[in-house]
Amino acid sequence: MSDEKTRRQCQRIVENTVRLMLCRRDEDIEQEIYIRLWEKFPEYKEQDKLFGWIKTVAENYCRDVLKSKSQKLLMASVDEETGGMEFISDNDNPEKKWLIKCRQKIILDAVNKLPKEMKQAVILVEFKGLTYERAAEKMKINVGTLKSRLHNAKAKLHDKLAYLEL
Repeated sequence: MSDEKTRRQCQRIVENTVRLMLCRRDEDIEQEIYIRLWEKFPEYKEQDKLFGWIKTVAENYCRDVLKSKSQKLLMASVDEETGGMEFISDNDNPEKKWLIKCRQKIILDAVNKLPKEMKQAVILVEFKGLTYERAAEKMKINVGTLKSRLHNAKAKLHDKLAYLEL
């Protein structure tokens, strides 16, 4: 396979992976994937399939982006309770602002519908950023119980919010 053909195939894999996982084309993310491929190339083993390896690196980076967006959206949702919308930019168009607010409301509603103990654990650890130890102390439970409640709460939230593709 020629270098040009390989380059084009690599480009298609990265573009398609980003489009499938993020539901849009994003050249900045594609560029970050190319940088990550360059950095990780020494780890590539010749016996692996090159295109499969490229796809895996691209998918993992997209997952990282989705996790980061999810975290930012959850934090912005907490700010909504106090009237702040920290992650909505003045440069965003009205439609985008509306969509972000809708997502935030859906997330807050899902968190509010959790059982009281799970909701409190999520708010203290995920929204307020307390350590497990500090949150457990505040809730008057042991750390293992807190971690269990967080795990169960996140599983419920994941099931309820999977369609948002955060």
